[in-house]
Amino acid sequence: MLELLQMWAMVEVLGFVCLPLTITVFHNLPDRGWAFSKAIGTAVLAFCVWFPLMCLRFLPFSQFFVAGVFLLLLAFNIIGFLRVRQTIAKVMRVNFTYILISETVFAGMMLLLGWIRSYVPDIRSFEMFMDEGFIAAIMRSPHLPPNDMWFSGFPINYYYYAHFTVAALAKLLGQSPSIAFNTGISMFYGLTAVNLFGVTCNIVSWAHHARKGARVNGATEVQRPDTSYPPLLRAVPYGFLTMLMALVLGNLAATQQWWEQHGDWTQFDWFTPSRVVDGTINEFPAFSFLLSCFHAHVLALAFTIVAIALAFNLFLEQEGRGLLVFGRGWRLPVTMGTTALILGGLFTMNGWDFPTYVGLTVVCIVLQQWLVYRSRFRLELVLDIFIACAGLIALSFVLYAPFYLSFISPSQGLGVVGPANRSSLSNEILIYGMFAFVFLSLLLARMFRHPFFTRSSADPAFAEELATSSSTRLPWFNKGIVSVVLVILAVLLTLLVLPNSATFAAASGIAALGCIALLYSLRDRSQAFILLLGSIAFALVAVCEVFFLKDVFAGGD
Repeated sequence: MLELLQMWAMVEVLGFVCLPLTITVFHNLPDRGWAFSKAIGTAVLAFCVWFPLMCLRFLPFSQFFVAGVFLLLLAFNIIGFLRVRQTIAKVMRVNFTYILISETVFAGMMLLLGWIRSYVPDIRSFEMFMDEGFIAAIMRSPHLPPNDMWFSGFPINYYYYAHFTVAALAKLLGQSPSIAFNTGISMFYGLTAVNLFGVTCNIVSWAHHARKGARVNGATEVQRPDTSYPPLLRAVPYGFLTMLMALVLGNLAATQQWWEQHGDWTQFDWFTPSRVVDGTINEFPAFSFLLSCFHAHVLALAFTIVAIALAFNLFLEQEGRGLLVFGRGWRLPVTMGTTALILGGLFTMNGWDFPTYVGLTVVCIVLQQWLVYRSRFRLELVLDIFIACAGLIALSFVLYAPFYLSFISPSQGLGVVGPANRSSLSNEILIYGMFAFVFLSLLLARMFRHPFFTRSSADPAFAEELATSSSTRLPWFNKGIVSVVLVILAVLLTLLVLPNSATFAAASGIAALGCIALLYSLRDRSQAFILLLGSIAFALVAVCEVFFLKDVFAGGD
């Protein structure tokens, strides 16, 4: 357990060292990114070690080199502390209890998985040998790119960057690959937990703050996000609930087992819920971490949550046009660079996370620019959106260009899912039913608690449209009704025309309804962001019912 405490302390120190950077980047969030500081610190150290080693092959991948990079980060951030010390003091004064809770969440969840792993720390079942082999190959490589563990004579041709993150920390701490396997998976569990906790608390806290301001002053938002410090303590229960649903609870297949066995836990098969759909693997975080699956899709989880927080941070920006969505002055390159570093890193960790979270960020920038232009279409709006999005995406590729130079993707394009291979709706409900219930509840609450698809009179574009409406122009109210009817008709038509398409029809229909509700909820950015996340989630389910990724296992399908 001593090595686990060393890893915990190292990540805590990194989070504290990179706190000025984190507070600068997440300047629109209520906690200024405190919950994400450890993930940001880990990502920044890994990148600052990886990039020069990839570009300058004479540099050694050694403990001395990693320690030198750490000291440079410390020096730069000491200067940063002087610039943001007042902001740090204000955040600690307003949300000291929240900070203590978030630190406890990270330590508690990391130690929890470490304690579970201590009962069976062996690396000998499932694919653990291969996973530990990646860490060993990276740590034993004298330079980068790391050598292939299978002695092919070529660099590792895999999404190895998350493994490298663990390897860099282990190299700094002097831990062996076999030790780093267990301390690393525990660390990622703790990071994922505190990031989930933090992103939920920030969304809920800002929603409460904005609505309170609207009730008091009749305005949509009382202050600019970067000048207000909403309390986060009331949002803590929601943070715990999110963490519970995402990292502790399983899917409904486990509940089905319990029901069929009449509550007899001695008959429970913990592995079965990860194989609900025939011919597929539908792991979920609780299963993957309990299994200690060191695969790319598990290790990238913590950083995908950071990407969600970064997208929400940009969405809350109220004044920035074009590149100024990232901030003004020295904030602009720092925020844009860090956002690109996290998003670009997702491809090197788990390739298919990259388009998902880049897409989320792009949509948030588009909506933010639309609101900055007061919901009026202009040519300048299109140019500003293009400049901000293209610049961010280009930078995310440039930062990781050395990876692409030595990486050959094993994918062979996309294939079309045949009717016989589409997922049944009942199986999808077993996998996603709990989350579908939460999102559908939000959609229904949005419809019944507010006038059905009316747009706030505080929106000047809506007031102008109502004033100039004619028989040829439908007001927003009628547009909402027409849109919902069209979605329902499209779902029914899909069910009639396409065989075995219930999952696709349901998922795409819910995603479309979520998008409609999103457009009518932009005045409440927290609610709009949640609707956006849910819509993207269901859209991904729908897309997977149409296309699949061809790889070496695709066969003749």
